[in-house]
Amino acid sequence: METPSPEKSNWIQELSNQSWNLELVVSGAAIFSTSFLPELTDAAIESYFENYQLSNSIFEQVLPILAYSFAKSSAYLLIFTFVVHFIIRAFWIAIVGLRAVFPQGINFENLPNTNKELAESYEKKFGSLDGFIIRLDRISSQIFSIAFVMVLFSLMLTIMYIVTFAGTVGLKTYFPVFYSKAKPVFMVAGGSIMVLSLVIVLLSSKEKYREHPFFSKLLKQYIAKSAWMYMGMYKPIQYINFTFASNLPRKKYFLSLASIGFLFFGLAISIYVEKILAHNSIPTLESRKFYSTGTSEHKLTANYYDNLRPEGERIEAASIQSDVVEEPFLKLYINYSKVFDTDLAKICQEPTLPDSIRKYKRRLLVDKNRLECFNQYFKIALNDSTFDSVELFFEDQGNTKGLRTYLSTEKCKIGRNTLYIKTMNVDSLPKKVWTDYVAVPFWYAKD
Repeated sequence: METPSPEKSNWIQELSNQSWNLELVVSGAAIFSTSFLPELTDAAIESYFENYQLSNSIFEQVLPILAYSFAKSSAYLLIFTFVVHFIIRAFWIAIVGLRAVFPQGINFENLPNTNKELAESYEKKFGSLDGFIIRLDRISSQIFSIAFVMVLFSLMLTIMYIVTFAGTVGLKTYFPVFYSKAKPVFMVAGGSIMVLSLVIVLLSSKEKYREHPFFSKLLKQYIAKSAWMYMGMYKPIQYINFTFASNLPRKKYFLSLASIGFLFFGLAISIYVEKILAHNSIPTLESRKFYSTGTSEHKLTANYYDNLRPEGERIEAASIQSDVVEEPFLKLYINYSKVFDTDLAKICQEPTLPDSIRKYKRRLLVDKNRLECFNQYFKIALNDSTFDSVELFFEDQGNTKGLRTYLSTEKCKIGRNTLYIKTMNVDSLPKKVWTDYVAVPFWYAKD
């Protein structure tokens, strides 16, 4: 182990004494850069729902939303920590500047409206200005270090999830048979590793186990073999962690860890619950006793109308041009989410075409077949009238891909109308059973 020379130690101490200016620069830049993270995590989970989610089941949503909640809670805590550090360090600069003007600090004997006893009480309570400056400096540096532990920890979780997600999607896509057989093995192995790790960590907190020869070797091997789980962040995280652990009182150290952990996991779970309820259209924290339960047929949802939907927002299910329609046609867009793939594969087969057909003609026939498949899968009705078949077109909205069609408003009545979209329950075949997908109410006002 390298031992720094006295000259190097002095240089490091001098550098640490002057680190406040670098801290301010880095903290300010971090506040600016991390302010985009909550928005990026929202975009990431929406991209998952749109392009990668294979089923609408709650089970398929648990792990992605859990990863999202941890990522977003990390983002909020990073912003909060860097802001707190920036404020405290700026306050420290103000106090240092004040000391430069008044080098003697607080003159307790010259405080106005105080007697000797009260002045002594103030001096005992507040201490010297120099002592306050030193305490502020230490607190600020500690918060800065904690912020970077959180950065590294968040980066570790992100890399771990990306690797797991990419591996899972790759196996599902290219080796589906192997994935279906190996999935239970992976889950059992992963669960066993987690349980074993938790047992070892809990036992290592007891001195009698740490000193036992067998457990001591097991603990050493566990630490050596589990470093890969930190995704390259093991040493940076532990340098900061070991410095705190070896210099702070045990009670204060563990209390700090527990407080940060409670705050982090509490925020993550609250974000998780809110997101999974919102994604499944379950209203939360509604104080109005008789307000909507979330049914689309009796609620004007801004996402269903092009004129009301915020710019850049992803179309979740379907959309028409406006909540008030005057045109002779409804311009209907249906979002083609990845979750439809499983159902569509059960009712659609790619056409078998001879090799003699030219590539462009082949593509035309394949696309025509796919649109006919969508016509089988979706049933569209306007009020009580069902369309036997509609003319569909593929359309790329940028953040979604879907289907466009135009429906005559000839049978619309003046006033309220409702457009219904249903999907085929493919498990009921050959009997055709339809499931409600979305209902879009609108007002028809003929010219």
